[in-house]
Amino acid sequence: MRSALCDKIELANGLGVRLLFCESCQVIELEIGAISLKLSPDMIQRVANIMMKASLKLDHVNAADKKPAYKQPQLMH
Repeated sequence: MRSALCDKIELANGLGVRLLFCESCQVIELEIGAISLKLSPDMIQRVANIMMKASLKLDHVNAADKKPAYKQPQLMH
């Protein structure tokens, strides 16, 4: 059991999401609001890759759902 507190390095912080790294423990802490997950660096890479794939897929879904805006015919003078 560790008696000393971890010295965490902030890797990223924004919009209620924060990533902290403890070098001595080799643990990355992912904080989303009040939820905190402690993950290995390998696992955080996998999560990041999955999130990127999901984001790209969502972009495609949103692009497919958008229909061209209706343009009212212009009157010729």
